[in-house]
Amino acid sequence: MIAHIAGESHRLRLSVSAITDKGGRASNEDYLGMIDLGSRGFCCTLADGAGGHGNGALAARLTVDAVLGGYRENPMFAPASLASLIFRAEHTVSEEQPTSVSRMHMSATVVLLCIDPVTGRALWAHWGDSRLYWFREGRVHRMTEDHSVVQQLLHAGLYANGDPRSLPNRSVLAGAVGAESQVPPTVLPESMELTEGDAFLLCSDGLWENLHESAMEQALQAAERPDVWLQDMAEAVRSKDRPHQDNLSALAVWVSANQTVN
Repeated sequence: MIAHIAGESHRLRLSVSAITDKGGRASNEDYLGMIDLGSRGFCCTLADGAGGHGNGALAARLTVDAVLGGYRENPMFAPASLASLIFRAEHTVSEEQPTSVSRMHMSATVVLLCIDPVTGRALWAHWGDSRLYWFREGRVHRMTEDHSVVQQLLHAGLYANGDPRSLPNRSVLAGAVGAESQVPPTVLPESMELTEGDAFLLCSDGLWENLHESAMEQALQAAERPDVWLQDMAEAVRSKDRPHQDNLSALAVWVSANQTVN
């Protein structure tokens, strides 16, 4: 998918690609989507249904559909607007939970990125441990922080290791759509200005848990297109041949100069 942004002070082009893979699981409980409204804005989002809680795939689909449906109806570009998209998803999933016993505890993580085509700026939000990485000049510039019990323990100083990949019970969430959350969603408080060469990666833990940030950077620097970047990272995860590999999903957004705009 290719989207264009051409604001008064920016002449930027968005190249967007997506990948999803059920890995070694029987089904894929990840779900993702994007919406390009031209001059009104661009939004992409990814959700990961909580494993072991029943109907994770449904929770993920409801979450993504709620976020994109809300953005289509009201593509406002402000932190409060992104928060309202997440709470719309929370309301949607919560309304569906009482309809059957199997859906009572369904939940999903969510991460979303919105871009304002007029100002050439980006906003993002997340709830759970699906992540957003912002790369600049081929390096991780900023990244989201997981809403997980392990992350809370890291903040409390109970672990010396700052990387949750190697810690026990890493997948226990402290916040997610449809869950009894201990922490609220995180919304970027102020939009960030984009520049040529920036790249974004939205991904489920099936990717980042099995691939260090340095490997993401190396793959980015070697790739000519976002789809190649995603395929190279997915192949690196598959090559580890881990039993019961989790679902793997990702969205890549590359920012470049739009040479077609005068």
